[in-house]
Amino acid sequence: MTQRESSTAAGDGPVTSSGIPLKPFYRPEDAASLDYERDLGDPGQYPYTRGVLPTGYRAKEWTVRQVMGVGTAEETNERLRYLLSQGQTGISLTGMGYAPFESADPRAEGLVGKGGVWIDTLYDMETVFQGIDIGRISINQTGNSIPAFAMILAVAEKRGVPWTELRGTIQNYFLPWGDPPDYRGNHYVDISEFCARYVPRWNHSSVSVRNQRETGISAAQEIGFALYIGATTLRSVLGRGVDVDMVAPRITFFLNSFDDFLEEVAKFRAARRMWARLLRERFGARDPRSCVFRFHVQTSGVSLTAQQPLVNIIRSTIHALAAVLGGAQSMSVNGFDEVIAIPTRLAQTLSIRTQQVIAYESGVTAVADPLGGSWCIERLTEEVEKRAWQVYEELDRLGPERAWPEMSAQGHEAAYRRQLAIDRGEKVVVGVNRFVAPPEEDDPILELLALDARRDPPFDPAWREKQIRRLMQVKQERDETQAQAARRRLQEAYRERANILPPTIEAVKAYLSIGEICEALAEVEGWETLRKRGGFLLRLYG
Repeated sequence: MTQRESSTAAGDGPVTSSGIPLKPFYRPEDAASLDYERDLGDPGQYPYTRGVLPTGYRAKEWTVRQVMGVGTAEETNERLRYLLSQGQTGISLTGMGYAPFESADPRAEGLVGKGGVWIDTLYDMETVFQGIDIGRISINQTGNSIPAFAMILAVAEKRGVPWTELRGTIQNYFLPWGDPPDYRGNHYVDISEFCARYVPRWNHSSVSVRNQRETGISAAQEIGFALYIGATTLRSVLGRGVDVDMVAPRITFFLNSFDDFLEEVAKFRAARRMWARLLRERFGARDPRSCVFRFHVQTSGVSLTAQQPLVNIIRSTIHALAAVLGGAQSMSVNGFDEVIAIPTRLAQTLSIRTQQVIAYESGVTAVADPLGGSWCIERLTEEVEKRAWQVYEELDRLGPERAWPEMSAQGHEAAYRRQLAIDRGEKVVVGVNRFVAPPEEDDPILELLALDARRDPPFDPAWREKQIRRLMQVKQERDETQAQAARRRLQEAYRERANILPPTIEAVKAYLSIGEICEALAEVEGWETLRKRGGFLLRLYG
């Protein structure tokens, strides 16, 4: 071995999450196999490795979109308006209220407002967006709830906002939970088809593999999973006779930004290149927009620690910077206190400030793909892509019915291996297995969080009582004849396998609750049948 070869050999040194050996330094020959026009291209040009816009963030900054949902509609509205006043530029709603039962149901005990906003009826959704111009801000729905999406459309209609002007995302996408093909290929396809025709600026499918990454799967597995689910979703929609260039531009992705900084940047670049080639070469897409891989990032939560919680701010900043250098379109930075409680107002404000400092003080947004051309980054991008294609092809070989159990099994194995590495000290976690401080040193920050929580409580048992009172009032004041007629039309559409979204919109406009809508459909299918079919109704409606 020559001196030059020795200097660049990885040996027994560190490896990335995808098993890529890292060299002490990289040289031109490490990226010699790349052809610039074929494999990279300028930013904004196929295969979009270097980004989706020619001038990167000079043209359009990423959307600051903190995940939000607390208490009832009033609490969420108040917090949303505060975050928007602090510089948040998009909305991301999460909520336990997507459950298939009402707040008055005994199963809702202890859940109302815990882990997200509770939504019973259209009145709640109207309250969530009170004082917010939904025609000028994009809305992300972190779930598959069809009634919740129908409520957003109904709010827009009541306000006179054309659906053609609405911008947002629903997480609706292929989930191979073991449901029979006719069910799996029905209602999520309904949403995609409906949006393509009537809500053209709405992203009808957001393929989320962010939580799978939280188990500890590798960067290559994350994007291999994402592209497989995205491709399977697309095939199902095309089965309705819709043209690929009508639906593909509105498929987006929801990714994680994890610990290994260099590999994460490479992962985002590799994902863009892979999706572009997949759409052009295998799906025959002609519209350049169909080949663009657009993605939202939420920084890692599993990387955060209860010990020395202020260190989490540093961790999340590194995760956020990787997402920016990788070209994310929108981002949510986890609150530093998320391991301890539902994020406080203080933590959420700091998450926004983290993104603003990167955007306006760091200088990294002045240049598109500033790490492009680095021999290290280009080699890592190539290696992540190679391993991700192996993951994709294996899932494609297994087929939908077997792919999801395989992805789940890989996640369980990864979670075990990650925790074992931490327990053995092989993976350093500052403040947990190295550089440990006495617990009492965390007391001042815990007292500060407690003070903030008293001002703006993350949970209050009284929220359920308030929610039930409002639900009862809505039911008393609605036109019951209209409500029951809408209920019957919903059941008829379900029996006939018609597109379920139009009658669901009519149902929520008649102020039927999400629980009542789910009960109406269960009368047609039967709860037990739906549970046996992989919890289909629970996942798409609740």
